[in-house]
Amino acid sequence: MNRESKSPATSRNAPKPTGMLSSPKQDFLASVVVFLVALPLCMGIAIASGVPVAAGLITGIMGGLVVGWIAGAPLQVSGPAAGLTVIIFDLVQHYGLEVLGLAVIVGGALQLLAGMLRYGRWFRAVSPAVIHDMLAGIGVLILSSQFHVMVDDNPKGSGIQNLTSIPEAIRKGLPIPELGSVEERSARRDLLQQFGTLHEQQVQLRELADERIPSKAHISMHGLASKQDPTLPHSALPFPDRSQLEPLAWKQKELSHRLIALVEKLTSQGVSQTVRDPAQLKEKTTLLLEQNRLALDDLQQGRTGQIRASQANVVEGLGQVLGELKNHDWAAKIGLLTITVLVLWKMLAPVRLKLVPAALLAVVVATAVTELLKLPVLYVEVPDNLWGEIHFPSLTVLQTVPFRVLFKAGIVLAVVASAETLLCATAVDQMQTDTRTDYNRELVAQGIGNMACGLLGALPMTGVIVRSSANIEAGGKTRLATILHGLWLLVFVSLLAFILRMIPTAALAAMLVYIGYKLVNFRAIQTLRKYGWGEVAIYAATVTTIVCTDLLTGVLTGIGLSAAKLLYTFSHLVVNLDVDHPHRKAALSLEGAATFVRLPVLAEELERVPGDVELHVDFEHLDYIDHACLDLLINWEKQHEATGGTLVIDWDMLHANFHRENAKSSSFKNGR
Repeated sequence: MNRESKSPATSRNAPKPTGMLSSPKQDFLASVVVFLVALPLCMGIAIASGVPVAAGLITGIMGGLVVGWIAGAPLQVSGPAAGLTVIIFDLVQHYGLEVLGLAVIVGGALQLLAGMLRYGRWFRAVSPAVIHDMLAGIGVLILSSQFHVMVDDNPKGSGIQNLTSIPEAIRKGLPIPELGSVEERSARRDLLQQFGTLHEQQVQLRELADERIPSKAHISMHGLASKQDPTLPHSALPFPDRSQLEPLAWKQKELSHRLIALVEKLTSQGVSQTVRDPAQLKEKTTLLLEQNRLALDDLQQGRTGQIRASQANVVEGLGQVLGELKNHDWAAKIGLLTITVLVLWKMLAPVRLKLVPAALLAVVVATAVTELLKLPVLYVEVPDNLWGEIHFPSLTVLQTVPFRVLFKAGIVLAVVASAETLLCATAVDQMQTDTRTDYNRELVAQGIGNMACGLLGALPMTGVIVRSSANIEAGGKTRLATILHGLWLLVFVSLLAFILRMIPTAALAAMLVYIGYKLVNFRAIQTLRKYGWGEVAIYAATVTTIVCTDLLTGVLTGIGLSAAKLLYTFSHLVVNLDVDHPHRKAALSLEGAATFVRLPVLAEELERVPGDVELHVDFEHLDYIDHACLDLLINWEKQHEATGGTLVIDWDMLHANFHRENAKSSSFKNGR
């Protein structure tokens, strides 16, 4: 969550909204602002999650048009969240995009069940310190992965690899790029965009193939060597028949014709001679044409055992050709420009223009520069028809991925999304006085929204503080603002997708690098330091574990360390006894927590006190005392007085400091 938002001034005597149409003007204006904030974030988070941009846009639309109507936090805006990118990226990389929909459905169903069982408030019991640690770890992962995307490179295999290879990314982006002629840049950029569109459509075709055909791992696990195995009944075979593959073959044939035309255009316009390594580009285009021919042949001949591999090869080949056409130098400069605009606008923007979202302005400036200079960088891949990107979950996925994998992913999504959503809702309540959150209803709404997103093959959603704070600061009063922002997203991406294809990928990645940096929140480290180096150590251990392993392991590590520290705090007691024999006095100092766990230690020290001395008890550094230890002191005093000694202790201060309502201690103090 972004912790930069400020609470607007709200009059206590202002009339409260009474219905969704009670403040249409304010809600309309606020919805436009939220839409402008949400648009670049939906695309950027999709890229960071390793899924098509359309998956993020659909989630943003669902967050407004579905959750907006039934949310328990009317002013909270839901959509794809940076906090879930790590989970989604890892899931998609390991099991394929086809598992995303089912995993999100499972997570949404768990949220719905939790809300119906009225468990909403329990999610607020997650320690803010753990949330800080989790968001910081996510911030490091986002920053390190998107730093590579910002220079038009691919993220590496893991968080630690992304982090350690940042110097390499800096090296790629440092050189001053050669401008060249306008014609050369324009031709190269146009081909980049056309190859990018072809790549996006090939990815979509591969997803359709993966949904229909089980992986080889599943086939070998069940001993299914081929579809022609005569020892197996037809019903037991997981392969599709030829008729199911015909639409895919027709689509691959269409893409093949376009690919051949683009390769010819690449040579005829001389663009291949303007790249940094013409020979490498020629080699990769030749290989791509061969991979494309094999992929088409596999589909036409129904070679189901080879289709998944040949489709993956074509997608990879297109990515490699794109890699030869793009320019790391220019991409890095566009990324740097985006971050500069983000920072300067937040610092220097006039008060009257503060409502203009910094992220939107930065993306617009970066897009305008790349359009003006016709720069050869990667651009956002958006389909002409957004709804063509919808992939309804297929039960074939269950043949290739164990259900326990989907269930585990669903649990992680449900827990993280619910905690982030309800903590965001609490923050929204603190920012305004018009509405209050119904936590159980909000959890139900999020569950329904995520199940809808899963059915459409989109990203999961949460309540998002960046968009929610923008809604409140822009004057949103009812849920109408949230609903309308989803409508504006739907209209824009359905009718103006060509504008989105003008946006450089480096600009969105740079925006996420900045968001990742803000999630780390170094001020939180300073705050934790006030509570001791132990909190800082837990913070560092949690973040390191998240980066080196995964989000769930890191969060569980943070919770475990916090619990261990709490247990240590409430079981740690330092007792020091100093006896002045000549003056018949003694001093007993207590530091830590005096609980029944440390009762034997306290009793042992009291037994060492001589019978006829005056004992002074110092509890200035005592954090807590329970009934057992307090009762021990009361009973020991009676025994000590019987031997001629006295006990000097400020019972009133002890009571005031620890708010103890102990009957025995009260009666004893009154007696004194």
